[in-house]
Amino acid sequence: MHLKRTLIKKLIGEGKTYKEVQKIIGCSAKMISNALKWRAKPERRGRKRKTTIKMDRRITRMAKAQPMISSRMIKDSLELPVSTVTVRRRLCEANLFSRIPRKVPLLKKRHVQKRLQFAKEHINWNKRWPNLPPSYPEPAESQIV
Repeated sequence: MHLKRTLIKKLIGEGKTYKEVQKIIGCSAKMISNALKWRAKPERRGRKRKTTIKMDRRITRMAKAQPMISSRMIKDSLELPVSTVTVRRRLCEANLFSRIPRKVPLLKKRHVQKRLQFAKEHINWNKRWPNLPPSYPEPAESQIV
């Protein structure tokens, strides 16, 4: 189709009539008029972005520097002319999704000692199979970890 379109434009540009072009290419008059009207569509569609590439980089840089900062704080500190939702969208595009820090209790000395004691007591627990019935086959040496 692309080759036909360029050929039609070339022939019409040389001063040929629609009838002459129809005979040369073997197409309808409507196809010729459509080929002459045709224009390539722009690459981007939809609404234009409110943020520039530079703004996007500044947003992601700030979020990486301060992981616990909110989108509103980023917007206010960078004085961006966009909504907080747009800031969140730009962060998602940069694979920086929202996270909530998990609250876990700190380990005390007693906890560490108990855990170490348990580990030492059970260091060889899977090498012995004490609770298996006698009919159960003994594991091969390669299966024991």
